Amino acid sequence: MQRLKTWLDANPTRALITAIAALLGLCVLAFFNQLGSLGLLDKTEGLFVEVPHQMLLSGDWVTPRWNGETFFDYPVWGYWMVGLSFQLFGVSEWAARFPAALAASAVVFAVFGLLLALAPSTESVSQRLGRATLCSGLLALSPGWVGWGRSSVTDMFLASGISLALLGFALAYWRRDQEVLRRLGHVMLALFCGIAVLAKGPVGLLLPGLVIIGFLLLRRDLWPEVRQTPWLALLSLFLGVTLPWYVAATQANGFTFLARFIGFSNLERFTSVIYAHPGPPWFYLPWLLLLALPWSLYLPAAILKLQVWAPQRWHRSDAGEALAQFGLIWLVVVVAFFSAAATKLPGYILPAVPGAVLLVGLLFAPLSPSTGHPPWLDRLQRGSGWFNAVLLGLMALAAVLAPRLIEVDPAYPGFADAIAQSGLPWLLALPLAGACGALIWLLRARDGVALRWLWLPNAAGFAAVLALVIPVLAPLMDRERLLPIRVLARQAAASALPGEPLLVAGYKRYSVVFYSGRPVLFVHDARSAIDQLEAQALPADSVLVLGSDRELLDLGVGPGDAELLGRLDAHRLIRLDRTTLDQLSQRR
Repeated sequence: MQRLKTWLDANPTRALITAIAALLGLCVLAFFNQLGSLGLLDKTEGLFVEVPHQMLLSGDWVTPRWNGETFFDYPVWGYWMVGLSFQLFGVSEWAARFPAALAASAVVFAVFGLLLALAPSTESVSQRLGRATLCSGLLALSPGWVGWGRSSVTDMFLASGISLALLGFALAYWRRDQEVLRRLGHVMLALFCGIAVLAKGPVGLLLPGLVIIGFLLLRRDLWPEVRQTPWLALLSLFLGVTLPWYVAATQANGFTFLARFIGFSNLERFTSVIYAHPGPPWFYLPWLLLLALPWSLYLPAAILKLQVWAPQRWHRSDAGEALAQFGLIWLVVVVAFFSAAATKLPGYILPAVPGAVLLVGLLFAPLSPSTGHPPWLDRLQRGSGWFNAVLLGLMALAAVLAPRLIEVDPAYPGFADAIAQSGLPWLLALPLAGACGALIWLLRARDGVALRWLWLPNAAGFAAVLALVIPVLAPLMDRERLLPIRVLARQAAASALPGEPLLVAGYKRYSVVFYSGRPVLFVHDARSAIDQLEAQALPADSVLVLGSDRELLDLGVGPGDAELLGRLDAHRLIRLDRTTLDQLSQRR
């Protein structure tokens, strides 16, 4: 290790290039590895990708449309990014996910840049680059950031916008002495708040505002910062980013747009449960643990190190400790805000992950020189490490036993066997077991120095999982679970008679709209099918129906009721006479 430090310190430019190359390789592994190997995931991704696809086909980049209707649940930023990717690279799953992967990588590199900018000038090159690479690498190896960074949905666009805005504020706040960096930070703050508002709505401004105000109040620095901030320039940039589309969408769609977007997608989503997604007030605590594993296991030690019970420390702490305090406020505000909302989904707290990871990264590599800490902090960190090791061991065991534990799904009868035969259980178990063993070896050391390296086995193990598991798992998942729907949806487009509606039975597989290239009716029984056909005045003599054997049986379709057009595994595409569908609806 000493040789590496000496080699890095000898040539700062070479050291910087090496660190950036390592981080770039990590981002490729985490976000771009096998990015297009999976078909679109149902439900949300299949819906989200079809909207920019329709924009590309229609040439209308103002009004979002899905399944033949306007769709105002989300603003337009994510759609624009995916639509631009389609224009540059062609319409594909890889192109659909590329913007989200790019957004996730941008935050990783922004964390790297911030920590380099804030590092004390007295530190060696290896110390500065080591801390910056560690903190940004922990984010790139967080399950939540990896998962949503590989999925074309709106959550990553909001999370990256909020995160980049807050990182911009941090740069401006702690680099008041460097005018260029302070201006860059202010530009980032205004620009990415605007992008976050274009990605999800007012929450993209509200959350960064709450974090910044809460932090400055605790630092007793609100009024001085308000006086030194160029508000007119920031407001002009923010409005220049956000207003044009909102004005254009209102002009094109009138009150319908405002009522649906502001009323339903924002106020009603916060005050009442929509789309059947309720949750108790503590809903996000286990999800925070999962989304930031294994780093979340060290959050108690990182938080207690700040001595949050001593308010006088907040305004007296130096820049290094204050940045960790900022990460804590960032984490708490995001989790508390969405915990207060009535509608809850795991992806909502994705913006909290960078704050949590920043906090933990500064525990392992403090930005301020160490002045000693109470013995109990070492004991707490060591206890977190032992829990970490036990959890890794249990996960390795679960991976080996997974083929026996997976319940056979009638819709995908060969999936469990395919998992067992692929070698995936061992590809997952071995890195986890190796990380467990390395952690135990570090924890058995009596000196406190070993505690600073508890991140290393976790990072190496997770990186090995990404390198070994994703190239096998992604094609297998696509072949066993996604390919049947994709193939039958395309066959439906080719087989449909003029004016013949396409119905999807049971689970709402929104990707069928994308792959069939036509509107789809989603039904759960024959009665709902008749009601939707009548509501949309579709008088066709027959309908196409796509679903699994179980879902078609639940629809009431029996032997001889329909014409079989295609079958793949346990899924079928059938043609059903309207008269037969009427009869099925009357049996219920």
